[in-house]
Amino acid sequence: MSPKVAVVIPVFNRPDAVCRAISSVLAQTCRDYEVVVVDDGSTDHTAEAVVAIRDDRIRLIRHGRNRGGGAARNTGIQSTMAPLVAFLDSDDEWMPAKLERQLEAFERSSEDVALVYAGVERIDADGHAAIDIPRPHPDLASRLLVQNVVGETSVPMVRRSALEQVGGFDEELPASQDMDLWLRICEPFRAIVVPEVLVRVRKGNDSSRISINIKAGLAGRELFRRKHREKLVAHGVLHQHLRETGWLCLRGGRDVRQARRYFLSSLKANPTAPLSYLLVVVAYLPMSCLDFFARCKQSFTSSRRVRQRAWAS
Repeated sequence: MSPKVAVVIPVFNRPDAVCRAISSVLAQTCRDYEVVVVDDGSTDHTAEAVVAIRDDRIRLIRHGRNRGGGAARNTGIQSTMAPLVAFLDSDDEWMPAKLERQLEAFERSSEDVALVYAGVERIDADGHAAIDIPRPHPDLASRLLVQNVVGETSVPMVRRSALEQVGGFDEELPASQDMDLWLRICEPFRAIVVPEVLVRVRKGNDSSRISINIKAGLAGRELFRRKHREKLVAHGVLHQHLRETGWLCLRGGRDVRQARRYFLSSLKANPTAPLSYLLVVVAYLPMSCLDFFARCKQSFTSSRRVRQRAWAS
């Protein structure tokens, strides 16, 4: 019989990290799964490290060249048969009950539920941990046009039939691939939340990780906006997407001039949004003032996460 869950792990030149990720899968309380590790053209001993893990449920597939995370995940999807698919980035880890909790949520739900996501513990480069337990959104697809409220690729479990219907990951996007896929799934299908922390995501200083590669992140957001522009306009959130991109330019890339252009474009898209005016002003302030505002925003976000955690409990 086919296992219930296919676990897809893409990896590129991370032998130690991928072994930790695999260990977190092998420690799952749910045992009904298969694991496919897709080595995306590694040039070190990553493949050998995976092969050294002796477990019949683990298979290794190798790309002859580096094709990107989206292509590696699509290869993993195509090489498995389980009706549910869970992705795990090579430098992330799952809590032991991750698969069990999400599988239970699927089994309690109707067929129109195609995605189950959960809470995340995010650890930054300094080792500081922040808990994020998402709340259900009445219009999740609309929210996903602006912000990845579902979470990183390691977070959801997805129904295979839905993946096949929407065509899997868009390999042309250098970033925002996860947000793009969750959006395309949540437009025709429903998603539900397991309100507990089931994933540990590490936000280190490794510039090869797409979420902290600012240049690739901005390019991905630009392509995402072009791809979904009609939807952004129809939902009245184009200005919010431009605003978020400008903030990434300002805080991540510290590119003041480009950030101003995004904020002004946001104003043009919606001249009645007060926050856009404020951000235009902020973009003309000294960087030290911006650092102060960023700390205030981080403090507010942390406080909100504490409230969300209390709500979930």
